[in-house]
Amino acid sequence: MDDKDKLLIALLRRDARQPIVALARELVLSRSATQERLAKLLTRGYIQGFTVIEDSCSSVRQTAHLLVKLQIGKKCADVLPRLKKISHIVSIDSVAGDLDLVMRVEAQTIAEVENARATVAAVLGIQDVTTLISLEKHV
Repeated sequence: MDDKDKLLIALLRRDARQPIVALARELVLSRSATQERLAKLLTRGYIQGFTVIEDSCSSVRQTAHLLVKLQIGKKCADVLPRLKKISHIVSIDSVAGDLDLVMRVEAQTIAEVENARATVAAVLGIQDVTTLISLEKHV
């Protein structure tokens, strides 16, 4: 990653909806060169997916965090391939301390949250799952 790539990431952090032409202008590159850099950053994993900020029009009505403890001897890498495929899981973070993973679930119904939780709990290598239902989003 060079200075232009770092600047491109900084520009996207500031406003990810900027048109390629505006990004190219800031980078002092052609549109096609900027598009190629963006594609490489996506391919290399520096940029992953797109984020939707919830608002009153969102179909997400239920949010929960799953606090996951792995079985002794298991590592995150042992369970992540399966966890990444579970519907309604929108983020998975490895954490230090008594827990191993914190996962965010977003769904339309409590039943969908419970289904995601049950699917996580059934993954080989998972010892325990604690579910925290979000009551209100403040920020």
